[in-house]
Amino acid sequence: MIWAISVVLALAGLVLLAIAATRLLGGLKQLRFGLERVQERAGELQDLQERLNATLAEAERTAAALPKK
Repeated sequence: MIWAISVVLALAGLVLLAIAATRLLGGLKQLRFGLERVQERAGELQDLQERLNATLAEAERTAAALPKK
């Protein structure tokens, strides 16, 4: 009788472990998706930084070409 209770408790533990593993995998998938979005945003940010630098350089060249008073 005691061994039957032990088996049932062990099976219940395995079920809880399987549920926890499933939740963990779901969380990891969400984390991976979030990381991909962050990497995309970082790439966009780099592109915007390059455009800003080019605009600044053009503004400096234009300002230097203006006649000084």
